[in-house]
Amino acid sequence: MSTVTVEPGASSANRRNTNLDALRAIAVLMVLGRHAGMAIEIAHASNVFTAYCERIGWAGVDLFFVLSGFLISGLLFGGYQDHGKLDISRFYIRRGLKIWPAFYALIAAGLLVDVLRPGKHFSGHALLSELFFVQDYFRSIWGITWSLAVEEHFYLLLPLVLLVMLRRDPKRPFASIPYVFGAVGVICLTCRFLAGWKQDGTIDPLTCLFPTHLRMDGLLFGVMLGYYYRFRRDVFQRIASWKGGWVVAAAAMVLLSTLPVESRHMHTWGLTVLYLGGGVLVAKAVAFEGPAAIRFASKLLAGFGFYSYSIYLWQMFFTWRVEPLIWRVFPLFREPLWTFWFSIAGPILFGIAAAKVIEVPVLRFRDHMFAAPAVQLIAPMSAQETEAPALPRPVAAG
Repeated sequence: MSTVTVEPGASSANRRNTNLDALRAIAVLMVLGRHAGMAIEIAHASNVFTAYCERIGWAGVDLFFVLSGFLISGLLFGGYQDHGKLDISRFYIRRGLKIWPAFYALIAAGLLVDVLRPGKHFSGHALLSELFFVQDYFRSIWGITWSLAVEEHFYLLLPLVLLVMLRRDPKRPFASIPYVFGAVGVICLTCRFLAGWKQDGTIDPLTCLFPTHLRMDGLLFGVMLGYYYRFRRDVFQRIASWKGGWVVAAAAMVLLSTLPVESRHMHTWGLTVLYLGGGVLVAKAVAFEGPAAIRFASKLLAGFGFYSYSIYLWQMFFTWRVEPLIWRVFPLFREPLWTFWFSIAGPILFGIAAAKVIEVPVLRFRDHMFAAPAVQLIAPMSAQETEAPALPRPVAAG
């Protein structure tokens, strides 16, 4: 495999890593495939392909978690490397302007539509859980926003943890990250085994799957990869080049293909295998471009991977509020032959449109008022490291 190259003089502020955007696109396609497959199953028109999409698609969220851990930690690590400090207040402001405007626009749009629909009422408790990002512990309006709550808790805690590390050991401030990940990984796995199951063997996702304390290990694994990438590039290169990594990724796919999401095995050690497999993909995506076919596919996928947040955010609004209106005008789309693909293409187009109307203008305002500190590209490897290919700097998460 060849390494990803960086154009001379390229600015880190305006350059994105194509492979990572492609992974975002794959993650959101998995989630959309899951929901589209569920719609087909409800219509009693499932086939092998749609059933498989439904079975494995939920794991796209786990891939998102590892990506977020890697990219968000990269913003903080890169700023520290180039400026010698963690600008936490600016980080919080920029994250807030990335996440909140589009999210609260979704809440407002959903409430407006419900008010206009006769006989439709929303739960005040569900609304409060959405507004305060505790949807991973309490019932919510949209269901899928539990993952946003997990990430929001991660955004809040990570800078504080890194700040404590910096003050405890200014010379090697983040060297304890692998140990922190190890501890968090054990704690999360233990909590998953201890999570309460119903007497009939079924699960309540709010106790067995969604809560932050059950899912933070996947995000922390991404942070550890980000630490190795920034401060121990020799270790990161070994991880990215390790051929056994493909075995881990394959094991994750076999697990997804054989165990349903409702399985207790999947909800415990299975989640650990999934984020390890996702981490392998992230490391290899950062380190290598791959053959020509992979590079071509990455460019195609990255085109809408950039809009992954908006697509993920608005998918259920489209499915529950917009799609029924389209069915009235074009009943053909309700036929099983069309429903699956329409349930994927529709949210993608709607999410991209929503991003252009809401997210992109807000990000332009953010970058104008609260510009990210200029971060220099990572210098070439030293002479002692020339046996391994030089790595590019992954680009910010937005």
